[in-house]
Amino acid sequence: MINEENYTDLIKRMRRKTFRLDREGDYWTQEDREQLTRLFHDGVGLTEIAILLQRTEQAINQQIEKMDLYEREDNPSRRRREDREPTCLCGKCALKTACRLYRDAQTCKEGA
Repeated sequence: MINEENYTDLIKRMRRKTFRLDREGDYWTQEDREQLTRLFHDGVGLTEIAILLQRTEQAINQQIEKMDLYEREDNPSRRRREDREPTCLCGKCALKTACRLYRDAQTCKEGA
C-alpha cells in the first residue's frame, strides 16, 4: 500500500507529467471501461481512479463523459434559466441596474 506522502508526490508528478503512467495513451478495453464504471458508481474520486487505472485524470474525465456516466443526456445540468431576474455584482443591491459596480462595468464597455 502507498502512504499519504508518496500518494501526494505521485499526484504531483502525474499532474506535472514528470513520468508516464503505465496505461497512458493506450486504447481503452471493455474491461477498463467496466472497471471505470464500477469505481465511478462506488464514489471513488477521479484522481484515485486515474492512479488505479494508470491513466491521466483528463483521460478518465473524457471517458466518463463519453460513456455518459454523469447521465447528462437524461438529466442535463447546464441549462440556463431565462426566468431568473438579474442580480447585482456586489451582492448588496436588489437589482443589477441599481448596482454601482454593474453601472461602472457598463460605462467601461461603452468607452472601450
